[in-house]
Amino acid sequence: MAGIQKNARIPDELIERCQHGDKDAIQELFKKTSKEVLRILYRLVGPCRDMEDLVQQVYLALLGALGRFEKRSSFSTYLFAICHKVAKKRERSLWRRMRLHSAVVQEPRKPVDQPDENLDRLHRAEEVHRALGRISLKHRTVLVLFVMEGLSGSEVAKKLGIPEATVWTRLHRARNDFRRSFSWEKTENKSAAQT
Repeated sequence: MAGIQKNARIPDELIERCQHGDKDAIQELFKKTSKEVLRILYRLVGPCRDMEDLVQQVYLALLGALGRFEKRSSFSTYLFAICHKVAKKRERSLWRRMRLHSAVVQEPRKPVDQPDENLDRLHRAEEVHRALGRISLKHRTVLVLFVMEGLSGSEVAKKLGIPEATVWTRLHRARNDFRRSFSWEKTENKSAAQT
């Protein structure tokens, strides 16, 4: 995993300074964790226009909750939990908006003049994110942590505070849901039809 724990371990002293309101320490914490927060959110919610707002929400929540961080778990686990809550809140908000509008119409994106290979990759990435978006957040979170973050089943269980057997059940369900909503042949046919 290329996450906070392995690349940028957050010193306890820095966390304590942040808990006491040291602005320089807060800025340093942001610098050390902002790429990780962005990566986690991107993997949980996919590409979206409000990504900067989500990152900001994570840090506002983190600063509000940092005084309650008791080091029972690693800081990366604590930060992931906040990212997960922000993603969950966004998903609930989207569902509310969808129910209000009953039908959401999206215009297809117009392809930019790019080499075919990049365009194919872009279409596949968009389809992957759409397929991930169709999976419930609790299943998607396990899939992201296990497949994309490279965590083991026990690490995922610890990070989410759930039994390891639940991790495997959710992972199985997430993989099945992903397979049902995503097909490489479908995206390859779309790409071939556009050329």
